[in-house]
Amino acid sequence: MIRKVLYVGLGLVLAGFLLFGSRAWPYARTAINKVRDAAQQSVPISMQIETARDQLKRIDPEVKNMVFQIAREKATIKRLERDIEAQTAALAKRQEEILALRAHLESGDEVYVASNGRSYTITRVEEDLRNRFNLYRTAEQTRDKSVQILEARQKALEAALAKLEAAQVLQRELETQIENLTARERMLDVAKTSSAINLDNSQLARTKKLIDEISASMDAEEEMLELAPKYFGEIPVENTVPTGDIREEIDAYFGQDVNSKFVRK
Repeated sequence: MIRKVLYVGLGLVLAGFLLFGSRAWPYARTAINKVRDAAQQSVPISMQIETARDQLKRIDPEVKNMVFQIAREKATIKRLERDIEAQTAALAKRQEEILALRAHLESGDEVYVASNGRSYTITRVEEDLRNRFNLYRTAEQTRDKSVQILEARQKALEAALAKLEAAQVLQRELETQIENLTARERMLDVAKTSSAINLDNSQLARTKKLIDEISASMDAEEEMLELAPKYFGEIPVENTVPTGDIREEIDAYFGQDVNSKFVRK
């Protein structure tokens, strides 16, 4: 079905270009959109949900890669912190040595005796002190750069952690939405089944209505039979007065012999 829709859409696009040339592009774009919509509508909902679930599973490698990158960055930051601690300790030692040589110059002694027992002139001490101070400042600048790098990496790590958390939250939300869509699909299936059952109920209702109509017709015919004598002059069959000799009835009612009264003399 989908392949048929695609073929029909492509045929319309090619026909449009042949008929209208470059002016056919708006029509082609509309046709492509219609083909895409038709193809999407022809895909069952269950397949669309399964496709969404499959795409969601593909997010797992990306999340795992983010976790790996964050773990590696944390390890790099820890190494950098250790390096900064070592640099700071070395600077503290260099500062102590520089201040010791500086104090010797203030003492006024012409010779400086080192810890190895060798003696150095004031000129040699000043030269060494100048070199030490230059190296100290260079090392201090290096340490400061390392601190800046550490701060930048820590900020980047915080941003990566926030991004990872947002991705995990979105992933859970998508999982919930897919489960919701699955539940809604099941409800649709139940509704479709209920609709089929309602069709059976409709048939029962139609049958009941037919029986009621038959019963009503029979009731009307029975009423017609009861009313027919009254309106059409027929002699009632039931509830008739018992008949006898009418002459005897009249004589008994008037109490006299009607025949003798009206006999001609």
